[in-house]
Parts: sequence; C-alpha cells; structure tokens
Amino acid sequence: MILTQFDLILFFFPAVLSLGVVLFAWQYRSNRGGTPLLVHALGSAVWILSYGAGTRLDSQLVVPGLLGISWLAASVVSISGMYVAVEYTERAWFERPLVLGGMGGYLCLEALMIGLNPGGLFYTRTPTVVKDGLPVYEFGVWWTVHLLVVFVAATAMLVMFLEVYLNESGTYRRQARTVLGGIAVIYLAAVVEVAGLEPYPDLLYNATMAGSTVLSVTFLWALFYADFLDLSPVARGTVLENVEDAAVVLDNRDRLVYLNRAGRELFGADSGYAGTPAEEFFDLTGDTVSDQFTEIPDGDTEFVMTPDSRKRYFSVSASTVSNDGQRRVFALHETTAEKEYSQRLEEQRDNLETLNQVLRHDIRNDLTVIKLYADLLDSECDTEEQQEYIDTLDQSADHAVDLTQTARELSEVMLLDSDETGRVNLQATLKNEIADVQASYPDATLELGTSVPSVTLATSEMVSSVFRNLIKNAIQHNDKKVPEVTVSATEQEETVTVRVADNGPGVPDSRKQTVFGEGEQGLDSAGTGMGLHLVSRIVDTHGGSVWVADNEPEGTVFAVNLPIV
Repeated sequence: MILTQFDLILFFFPAVLSLGVVLFAWQYRSNRGGTPLLVHALGSAVWILSYGAGTRLDSQLVVPGLLGISWLAASVVSISGMYVAVEYTERAWFERPLVLGGMGGYLCLEALMIGLNPGGLFYTRTPTVVKDGLPVYEFGVWWTVHLLVVFVAATAMLVMFLEVYLNESGTYRRQARTVLGGIAVIYLAAVVEVAGLEPYPDLLYNATMAGSTVLSVTFLWALFYADFLDLSPVARGTVLENVEDAAVVLDNRDRLVYLNRAGRELFGADSGYAGTPAEEFFDLTGDTVSDQFTEIPDGDTEFVMTPDSRKRYFSVSASTVSNDGQRRVFALHETTAEKEYSQRLEEQRDNLETLNQVLRHDIRNDLTVIKLYADLLDSECDTEEQQEYIDTLDQSADHAVDLTQTARELSEVMLLDSDETGRVNLQATLKNEIADVQASYPDATLELGTSVPSVTLATSEMVSSVFRNLIKNAIQHNDKKVPEVTVSATEQEETVTVRVADNGPGVPDSRKQTVFGEGEQGLDSAGTGMGLHLVSRIVDTHGGSVWVADNEPEGTVFAVNLPIV
C-alpha cells in the first residue's frame, strides 16, 4: 500500500478534524448534547480511518474487518448525531430507557450481522468483482436496513436543527444555522454516494469524506463562536411558552437561556436575549433585582420588581428544568392585585382599630359623664315631668353604653385572627355573665342549670359576649312581668351545646333563619338587634354554630354549639 497526498487529504485530515471536535467537546461532556457529540466525533474518526485503510490496503485478511468496522461506525455516527439534536432540543421521549435500549440493541445486532454475516444477509462473502486487488461487495438485505437507519437518523437530526433555526432567534438561530450547513453537506454527499452519482467514483467515497470534513468544521465553528452546547435552548414544545406567568430560564452560569411570551412582554426583551448574563439583562431592563432573583432557592418566595416604573409584586417559584440540573426556571406569578388588596385590608384594619379605641375610651367616657350628671339631676328634680325627662335621658345613655360595648366587641371580632384560640372554662364564664346581667336586671329570674359541665372551650375570651348578649336579649325582649331565663349545657364528644331558654313571646318561624341578621351587611340587619348579629359573628369565628328554637310550653331557646379542648 502506498499513501498519496490525496489519501492524506481525503482521510487523514477529516479524521484529525473529528478528533479535534472530540478534544473541544470534552469540556462540554456534562452539558446537554456533549456526550453524544463526543461519540459522534470519535465515531467519525474511526469511520474515516477504518474506511480509508480498508480501501487502500491490499490484504484480503485485514480489509473485510476494517470495512466492517467502518460500516458499524457509520451507524454509530448517524445515531449519535441524532442524539446531539435530541439533547440540544430536549426531546425527552428519545431518552427513555426503552428507546435508548432499542438503539443500543440495534447497534449490537448490526455488529453481529457484520461480523457473522449469517446467510449472507449483510454482504456476499466472495466478491463478484476484484478491482486493483480490492474486494468489491454485493450487499444483501441487511445493507438496506443499515442504509435506512443511517438516513432516518440523519434526517431526524436535520429536521430537529431545522426546527430550531425556523422557530428560535438570536444565539440559538446562529447555532442551528451553523450546524445545519454541515449536516446538509454530508447528507447530500451520502445521497450522492449511495445513488452512485459521484462524478469521480474511482476516488472511493471522496464525497462522503468531504462531507464529514465540512461537518467537523461546522461543529468546531459552533463550539468556538456560537456557544454550541454551552448555551442550548429549551424545547419549543414546552408548556412554558403558553403559560400566563412569566418564565425565565437561566443556565448554571446565570445566563438567559429562555424567556416565554409573558416573560418577554414583562421585561420588554428583544430576540437577542439568549446568552445575556442575568445581571446585565436586568440592568438593561431597568430593574435592580438580579442578585435576589438569581439567588432564589428552589421553592416559593416573593419580591418586588419595577419593570415598567410601577411597583409590582411577584411570587417566584424556582425549580430545575433539565435532567442534568444545569438550568433553572423561575416562574413569576404577579400578585400585585392581591398585595394591594391586602394592604387595603390592613389599612381598614388600622382604621377599625382606631374606631375600637374611640368606642372603648372616648365615647364610653362621655356617656359615663352624661349618666353621672343625669343621676345628679335626678336627685334635684322637683316635678314628675322633670323626672320623666331624667329617666328618658338615663335610659338612652344606658342604651348608648350597651351599643358602644356591642360595637366595640364587634370590631374586636373583625380584628380577631381566625387562627387565634384559647382556653375558656365554660362553667366559670356562665356564672360570671349571669351574675353581671342579674345586677343590671334585678327584677329578672336567672338560673344556671345544675347539668352545666365543667369543660374547657377552645375559644378566646370574647365568647363571654355570646352568653351575655343571649341572656340580655332573653330579658329585653320578654313580655312577662318577671322574665325567667335558664342557662344549661350538654357535653358531646368534641363540642358542648349551651342553651339559653326564656318564657318570652317566642320567635316566629318566619324569622328564625334571619334573627341573627344572616345575609345582611353591616349592622342594619333584619335580626332583633346588633347583639344577636355579634353573637353570630363570634360563634362563626370560633368554628361553632348558633340557632333558635321554640321553648316548651312557651318562649324561645337560643342554642350555641362550640368546640371544647
């Protein structure tokens, strides 16, 4: 065998270029597409060198083995090239164990077919033509399968990069355009070879070798100047593009990989964002959130942005989006409306707290002064008419005091955190409230049933207002000369039911559902008064229930069911 300069150009130079791709792709082996590119480039070098040696040596013993290696290497090159595109475009289903196992199984089967050639399926063992001492084979059925697999894999690779070129922009478009050029050249060269359309067939696959040279050059160009493998896009089929929340994908060096439609609109990004460092990108958009943005851990957090010179609030969820953990996606869900609503509620809460303080101190103190002077005037009035005026003044002041107390307690209910719980002794609370009401209404008869259990309520101290208002309501709305009120309680497994029964006129069935002002807003309810509205609010806040029923033989029973410890 004598190697000519042409042989060096045709085989040795492309092999060296392929090995160059191996060396430069090694540093990207952990990136998406890095390992398949290493296999592809190494396979190309083996394919070229084994084929070159097989077509230049004159040994009938060595040549078949070298050509067999070249045919198997061609399959490896086509399949690994396809997987460069698969990982670059993140088509995860190609990477499932079943699919990968099928690809590996095919290569093993082809190796057996080439090595053993059962029944002459791959090639005719004895060449029909001998030219210049070299075997020229007639190929069998498996050669057709071999060509089909090679072209299907090459076509898939071509289509995937073409899709990136057509749908992406900026850096990704440049990468796809560079690689596409090399793929197209070697693809057409292979078609020319297989179809027997070479203008110089005696040169033995010079078209394919030339195509391989071009592909290696384009891969090197893409690795050096287009950040190929160092910066790869998220697959276009991802759901990120169509979600309403803005999605930002960064690589492990905090460079922008992808912005979905909502993200591009939010930041006003143009098509050249890919590969821009996050810090630089946010500076360009007028934001100063790059540090806290890129340091967000996996999970949820919240921060403020001003992308359009208006303070906007976002809840940000960070997570990895690639199997190799090299990229993270940040989903930005805008919570500005919820935040502003929460701030308005906080302002209203502050205003309500102020109102509560006014009711608790200023108005109540003024009413106390009014009652004091009414008592002084009562001791000095001389006529019955004057006494009537003083009594009316005193009753109105008492009523106003009751209203301020109820309004104060209602505001405290509104301010109460629903998660707040306490421990209140039921028996002691009922005794205290009965004693206080009895002092205000000495003519009424109040009884505490002997069956009241000594249980602990899982409520706040405000529950005492419930019992006080129900007892007072039973007296105030009683038409008997001597109002009679009996308070009893029954313990269940996790709750206790307190009943306040009176001998009054009762509540009509038509009003039993509306007596607590249910469905009404504010204090002007359809119930019997603000006190019952307060009862309903406190009970609901503590996870209980309240209802009204008829007493036997006459009167009304108000029942309250509350949780116990």
